[in-house]
Amino acid sequence: VESYNLALNEQGFHLTDKEIVDNCFGKKETDICLKLGISEKTEQFSNTYFEAVKNHYTKGKLFQGVVECLEGAKKKGIKLGIISYAYNWYVQGMISGLNIEKYFDIVIGQDDVKKAKPDPEAIFLACNRLNIDPQESLVVGDSRSDIVMGNTGGCLTCLFHPAGHGLFYSLESLKESKPTYIAESFDELKE
Repeated sequence: VESYNLALNEQGFHLTDKEIVDNCFGKKETDICLKLGISEKTEQFSNTYFEAVKNHYTKGKLFQGVVECLEGAKKKGIKLGIISYAYNWYVQGMISGLNIEKYFDIVIGQDDVKKAKPDPEAIFLACNRLNIDPQESLVVGDSRSDIVMGNTGGCLTCLFHPAGHGLFYSLESLKESKPTYIAESFDELKE
């Protein structure tokens, strides 16, 4: 939200956090700028946004229980991957900055697929590379597109919706995507 806010302010837009979530999350920079009527400033907007994102790599904080959950999964021999709508360099920078890259066997970003979430292309690619069956996989996500992608790909799904997440997504709306499970904490995910 902070990175988008910086880029938007530079272009003369002052949006609430909720408006930023609604207008920017899950969208490409070209589409954001087109919707805002500033297509000619896409490059400047993108540069400001991505520079701000890079500055957040070391400032990010993990939810309580994340490391214990990841360590527990690895000890059980569970293969872990990340599927993101973000660019690979962005995801790699975040997990490196958070010092959790050692837990993941694979990272699939928008650079790796032709179709974005909720299309299951990324699920099939990840499962193929990990040599696992989608039906024996669990997709954990915090958005409708994550859950729909997992369901469409034949996976079990878990909606992660911690306290305070209502700014980003309505729980009632997310339930309509029919997750197999719902968890509010990483302690619940460990189970």
